[in-house]
Amino acid sequence: MYFFRKQIAILLVVVACSTLTISCSDSRAVQCTKFTQIVTKGNTLIDIKKDSNDAATTKNLAKDLSQTSKQLEALRITDTTLKEIQGPSVKSFREMGEALGDIGKALEVGNRASTSIEGREQIKTAQADIIRAGQQANQAAENQDALTTKLINYCKSDR
Repeated sequence: MYFFRKQIAILLVVVACSTLTISCSDSRAVQCTKFTQIVTKGNTLIDIKKDSNDAATTKNLAKDLSQTSKQLEALRITDTTLKEIQGPSVKSFREMGEALGDIGKALEVGNRASTSIEGREQIKTAQADIIRAGQQANQAAENQDALTTKLINYCKSDR
């Protein structure tokens, strides 16, 4: 009799652990929700601050987008399709952050440039840097827009 009670107790513990493990794992819907929340937050930051020509605001946006890429990277995704979207999304937000950081630095250089011939050269270099970084940021943003559309369509099909 004692042997059977011991076996039943072990069986109950195993069933409880299994149930707990299954119930704590993130479903596709939960993963979609977490993923879209982070992407939406990043996109909102861009929409709010996109028209700023201020170096400090641009550099802050760059830091925020870098943080967004880190949050996406830290997200525990088990769904294979979401995982396929996750990597490029991390890359896009990281590239946007880096490009905007470069723009912020170039804006600072342009603002500090003197009115001398040397200063004009600094301004020309800063303008070229801004154009180059702006093109990189735009490309990364286009990539992220496509990924966001793919994410939304995939997560919609869950419902």
